[in-house]
Amino acid sequence: METPRPHQQPPQSLRERKKDRTRRTLQAEALRLFTAKGFAATTVEEIAAAAEVAPRTFFRYFPTKEEVVFWADYQPTLAGFVAARPDQEPALEALRHGIVDGLATFYDQDRERLLERIKLSFRTPALQPRLRQQQAGWAAGMAQILAHRLGVRPDDLEVRALAAAVAAALFVAIEDWQAHDGQGDLGALIDRALGSVLAGPLQATATQSSPAPGTKESA
Repeated sequence: METPRPHQQPPQSLRERKKDRTRRTLQAEALRLFTAKGFAATTVEEIAAAAEVAPRTFFRYFPTKEEVVFWADYQPTLAGFVAARPDQEPALEALRHGIVDGLATFYDQDRERLLERIKLSFRTPALQPRLRQQQAGWAAGMAQILAHRLGVRPDDLEVRALAAAVAAALFVAIEDWQAHDGQGDLGALIDRALGSVLAGPLQATATQSSPAPGTKESA
């Protein structure tokens, strides 16, 4: 799982490429050891030794063991995905399509490592607080996106409630995907989950904007 932030640019210099390789090696060895020994039983010293670096080098790249699991080479920005949608598209539809289309691209990146990290985050009790913190962060970000699109304040109760529901639906879809070892289509699962919480609001919006069948608009 990832916290939305601006797209990372590919490393340009030799130094940056070396740092990127070291970070990926540390994560790969950490995930291997977590799978073999368990998250709690694996030490930073063991991860560093497996990656052939000093423990202090580990902490230059990751402040905690938890961050090894949650780090990704490329991290999506939901605001960017939604901003790319047509201006005339209703806010909730833009949010739904932005999430599904944008994350579909993201989840195609290094799928097996992504699945490994997601499974570990959902199945390790010690990582649950970090996972829930991330869900809350997504909800806050979505409230900002919706508020901007709707022209209201992000602390509006309805906006916050809807954003929290969307974030929860997204996490439910991801949890279901990892529970079945990534066998399903994650994009389709996310779309279904979002539809379950957005169908009502979307329908209500359509009802408000169109007269009921057999009736006439008042002058």
